Amino acid sequence: MTKKTGNIFKRMGSMIPSPLWEAHNGGRLRRREDRVGEYILLVAFFLYCVKYTFDYSAVFVRSALLNTLLLVVSVGLPVFKIVFMQSYTPARLIATAAIAGVTCISCLMGGNYLFLNGFLFILAMQDVDFDRVVRLGYRFKVASLVVHVVWYIIMFIVTPDSIDFIYRTEGEPRHYFLMGHPNLFMAILVWTCLEFIYLNYKRLRLYHFAIMWAVNLAFYVFTDSNTGMVVLAVSNILIALDKMGRGRFDKSLAVLAKYTYTFCAVLFSLIAIVYTLLGPEQKAIWLDLDALLTGRMWYGAYGFGVYGVTLMGRQIVFPEKIFWEGRWFDSFPYFDNCYHGNLILFGILHLVLTALAYIVLGGKMETRDKIIAVAFALYGGMESYMTNVLICFALLAIGKYLYPAKKKLPS
Repeated sequence: MTKKTGNIFKRMGSMIPSPLWEAHNGGRLRRREDRVGEYILLVAFFLYCVKYTFDYSAVFVRSALLNTLLLVVSVGLPVFKIVFMQSYTPARLIATAAIAGVTCISCLMGGNYLFLNGFLFILAMQDVDFDRVVRLGYRFKVASLVVHVVWYIIMFIVTPDSIDFIYRTEGEPRHYFLMGHPNLFMAILVWTCLEFIYLNYKRLRLYHFAIMWAVNLAFYVFTDSNTGMVVLAVSNILIALDKMGRGRFDKSLAVLAKYTYTFCAVLFSLIAIVYTLLGPEQKAIWLDLDALLTGRMWYGAYGFGVYGVTLMGRQIVFPEKIFWEGRWFDSFPYFDNCYHGNLILFGILHLVLTALAYIVLGGKMETRDKIIAVAFALYGGMESYMTNVLICFALLAIGKYLYPAKKKLPS
């Protein structure tokens, strides 16, 4: 073989990926072990979705053993990937270990297992196609919504006496479609719509929004849940600005993505803290604001006034009936505001970590991620379970930007 012929074959060989590598995402080469790591993460996320669907569903019943098994595997697989299948620079390894250690201790102290699960999935996002995770969650939630709504309709027709309702103080019945609570049902529905928007962002058309609004308004009649509608409206406005502005609002969206969560954390924390410092007339105004927000601020004010704040988290057993500031009210298992929940129960540390993550990474995000970050921050002001990544995928997007993308690798 001549030297010239040999060089030709050498160049041809360099164009063929090694068996240890495979093409992915338009030509970027990825190690097969990274692909295995992605499958491990997807399996863990699917099992996590199954576990927490069982938790709120009145349709599916599972044994304590199955619940424990689902929890152990859905936690163990991300930990395995983080420890044994991911690469770190020495500085990143030290920082990751320190943050993970402190966060895990804090979550265990406060019983904040939803944040702990979400945090582990964030750390396990290295070399994972984030769209595949979102698509899995989207399809799972669509199937779950269909099953529960169809089952509910059948029950309503066949055995209407077996259906119970959630009531506001005014006495109007609210349907929850066998999914725990009307607010939870609408949260899942709205975030399913946001997942659809995320996955199809470049292909969105006006009729997509028309269908989403028709579906959400139809269920709003039965659930009377306001938060989802407000957040969906804000998200749609931001999408419209981006589409019509053709990138001119990108800097503004970057600012919103970076600082909306921090702004909401400070604002809602101050609202809870300031109540005990007000005089009678100012408290009357404060109570009007609380009524506008459907009573969510009151629990935060009570929690701060009686228990104060916590840095690392703690577990509090609230009395069944509470008398405070001249009012009787029922106890509550959690706060309806995730910022108050962290301020009083789960630890300010979680607020700080999430705020810093968005401040550092928000400007680097794609437009669709920026909009989702804003939606997440706003939803947290009215609901506490937004750290559940089954319901809301926004926290997972942090993992998408936590690790820099690998460059193309040679054969």
